[in-house]
Amino acid sequence: MKKERIYLVFIFLLLIPYLCSLGLIGISYNALVRHAGDSGRTIIGAIIGALIMFAIKATIQRPLDLISDEINDNLFKQFLRFFSVKRRKLLLIGNLILDFFLCIAATIFIRLLLPLSAITGTSIGWVFVIMLVSTCIGAYIEYDNLSIDPQQK
Repeated sequence: MKKERIYLVFIFLLLIPYLCSLGLIGISYNALVRHAGDSGRTIIGAIIGALIMFAIKATIQRPLDLISDEINDNLFKQFLRFFSVKRRKLLLIGNLILDFFLCIAATIFIRLLLPLSAITGTSIGWVFVIMLVSTCIGAYIEYDNLSIDPQQK
């Protein structure tokens, strides 16, 4: 797989959906929770969001392993490992804590960026569309190399 394609697959299949997932967590929390500005409720929402992000990372494990096998750049490989759930427990806990803080930031950012009418309106649909299109583009770029069919590789 060419280096440019690896970067494109990473951006469209992993990075954009990850950021969209953070956006979905922020939008959903602010739309569903009354008094969303309360710090205690924000912390509980971020804990749930971090667990959701961990589950999302488990679903992208195989494409992530395939991409990291193809890359030689150690810095980029370490960045790819951020998304990996096949790591030592200490790193997994650190990853979960980082997701927790990113979920807090996402909820606060969405709350400050969008008015409540937009949060409860169509914003979640637009984020889903962005995530769907991005995932389709990422899968299309390197379908043969990322296929889960064992006969492919």
